[in-house]
Amino acid sequence: MLSTSNEDKTEDDIYDMGERLAKEVKKFVIEFCPGANLGKLSFVGFSLGGLVARAAFPHLEHLATKFYTFISLSSPHLGYMYNSNKLFETGMWFIRKWNKSKSLT
Repeated sequence: MLSTSNEDKTEDDIYDMGERLAKEVKKFVIEFCPGANLGKLSFVGFSLGGLVARAAFPHLEHLATKFYTFISLSSPHLGYMYNSNKLFETGMWFIRKWNKSKSLT
C-alpha cells in the first residue's frame, strides 16, 4: 500500500498525520486482508514519513503481533538540534516565519 492520507496535509501536527495513516492502514487491512489473511505488516518512511509512521503505531496496537519491519530513512527522530549550524538555523527561522507549519514546530 502506498499511503495517500496525508498527501496534501504535511503541514499538520505529526500526531494527527499518524492517526490518519493508522486509519488508512486499518481500512486497507479490512478490505484486502480479511480475517486472518494478514501475514506481516512493515513500514518504510522517508524523512517526515518516518515520524508519521512512528506516530501511527499507538493507533495500530491491535495489529502489533503482525508488525515485522520498520525502516526509517533520513527521518529526524531526535530533531535537528545535534546538526545545527548558522545557515541551517537561519533557513529554519525564515521557514517558520513564512509558513506556520505545525509539523516544523
